[in-house]
Amino acid sequence: MRTIGVYLIFAAVVLRGAVVTSDAPYFTQVLWLLSAYGLLLLIESWVIHRKPLFLSRSTQFLYLLLQSILVTVLLIVSDYEDFIALLFIPLSLDAVAFFGRRVGYLGIALFSLALSGALFFSGEGWIFGLAMGGLYSGMCFLFGGYAWQVQKAEAAHDQNQRTFNELQIAHRQLQGYADQVENLAVEHERNRLARDLHDSVTQTVFSMNLAAQSTRLLLDKDPLRASGQLLRLEELAANALSEIQSLVSQLKPRSISEEGLSTALRRLADERGSRDGLQVSFEINGEKALSEAETLGLYAIAHEALTNVIKHSGVHEASVRLNLDDEHSCLEIADHGLGFDPQAAVAHQRGHLGLAGISERAREIGWSLSVESSPYQGTRILVTQDQAGGPE
Repeated sequence: MRTIGVYLIFAAVVLRGAVVTSDAPYFTQVLWLLSAYGLLLLIESWVIHRKPLFLSRSTQFLYLLLQSILVTVLLIVSDYEDFIALLFIPLSLDAVAFFGRRVGYLGIALFSLALSGALFFSGEGWIFGLAMGGLYSGMCFLFGGYAWQVQKAEAAHDQNQRTFNELQIAHRQLQGYADQVENLAVEHERNRLARDLHDSVTQTVFSMNLAAQSTRLLLDKDPLRASGQLLRLEELAANALSEIQSLVSQLKPRSISEEGLSTALRRLADERGSRDGLQVSFEINGEKALSEAETLGLYAIAHEALTNVIKHSGVHEASVRLNLDDEHSCLEIADHGLGFDPQAAVAHQRGHLGLAGISERAREIGWSLSVESSPYQGTRILVTQDQAGGPE
């Protein structure tokens, strides 16, 4: 739009100049000067739109200087300064566009002095010259201000575009990170489920396989013992089914966070009693609210710890104590069974892969794990909330 307006101004000046100076002796001079002005105007517009990097500061200054000289000469040669002075308007736009507001306004001031000086000696008198000089100078400054506002708007648009592009890049990066986190979470859950299967169902199925083999060997030699092995096989199958159901229930953790940790732990204790014959005493103190991650993590820890009691302690009694005090929140699972050497269990993983799962769960929710046990002295698992609290 700016280029079209400049061309319209130049076309109007050329048309009026051709009409009013056609019979004047300086017609040829005016025509050549206007042609030179128009040629430079076309070159400048082509360079800006096609190859803006070629238009250096020195080239811009040279362009404005040549154009201002041409207009000044036109004002001196022609007797119709009132319309030729309009050619300073495109130069005012370019001065601000090329050099910014301060230097551009200085250039406009020089243009105003040039046209005011030429109009002061107009044939219409010095009063007419001053009036027209003030009028055209005001128009030049007005269009210069317009050019500055356009320049600021373009700079703001470019900045907004850059910011938009950066936000798009950041959004794609965050989306990629979110996908990675989701994939890691899925992989982590797969690893946990594989670990739980290995520590529970796999061992039970292995025992079932041994029992089945023993039964097959004893069928002909000792049917009575084979019957006992069948009962053992039936018991192992029931245990495997129970463990699978327990693992499946952990795949639906949403109900746990909805019903609350204390209710979920009481339900877990009842299930262990009815299904596995484990008598669990349950105690809760305090009413501190926990995050969803803490609720699910503590439930998984209690579930794994009670599974270990059933499989390794050799007793049928355990205690669960949940303390939700603001300063000393903790979860404790204890039994008075066979016990074990914690250091040896961690070093050799002898049937105590569940202990590694408990430790990992505690780290995930930002709680501290303590395991106290020794052979034939029972086991005490204590999970304590750090002072910084669990994850949000």
